[in-house]
Amino acid sequence: MKTFALLSLALTAALILSGCKSEVSYNQRLTVIVETPAGEVRGSAVTRVTDTDTTGSIFVPPEASRVSSKVVGEAVAIEVTPGRWLFALLDGREDGLGGAAYLSYPAFGLDKALDRDGQHTYDAAVAQLLAQPLDTPGTIPPSDYPLMVTFDDIAKPETVRLVDPADLAASFGPGVTLKAVTLEVTEDAVTSGQVEGVLRWWCPKRAEASLNDDPKYFGVNALFRNIGPSNFRIGECT
Repeated sequence: MKTFALLSLALTAALILSGCKSEVSYNQRLTVIVETPAGEVRGSAVTRVTDTDTTGSIFVPPEASRVSSKVVGEAVAIEVTPGRWLFALLDGREDGLGGAAYLSYPAFGLDKALDRDGQHTYDAAVAQLLAQPLDTPGTIPPSDYPLMVTFDDIAKPETVRLVDPADLAASFGPGVTLKAVTLEVTEDAVTSGQVEGVLRWWCPKRAEASLNDDPKYFGVNALFRNIGPSNFRIGECT
């Protein structure tokens, strides 16, 4: 009888908790298309985004309630020219709004989503997102591109360099331009193995906070100190 009462209490608690927050998950494919003198090249990666909305929850103080997002998957990796790779990262923009979890907003105009009362709300944005036809790309405007990087030496993470999307030629040579960045909702599985296949150091370094944790670089304001392995992939080794 006591066990039954405990189980009933646990079930009741679970039902209460589930009614105090909303959660939605979806897979999205980010594609980067680059024009080169040898022709068009493109790369894609599917990530899984989970959004959790705790606004209105009796278990979360109003000042702490918010919509939080979690991403699983990897960055887009493109071999633009032989041996030279471009990566569109999962996160890394200083404003915090250019990460993979937020790309659906500019791609599908979700920042303009309105509910029946004309209010900009999370629920309205989610409803609009889930109404998108599968595998139908939306175009991401340049102002919302994810952070892009390359490496002077792909085997040395500390040689990471920022890439200017408006001037790929500066990083990859004459005739190389960024053609488009698109996003689509998909039922395809999350991609894995691409980043590890190119960045052989990712798996051994995956738990580190930055691309080079050598103590001699503490306090150094360099890109390899400001981004880490999790910007390239979130998940376990494949």
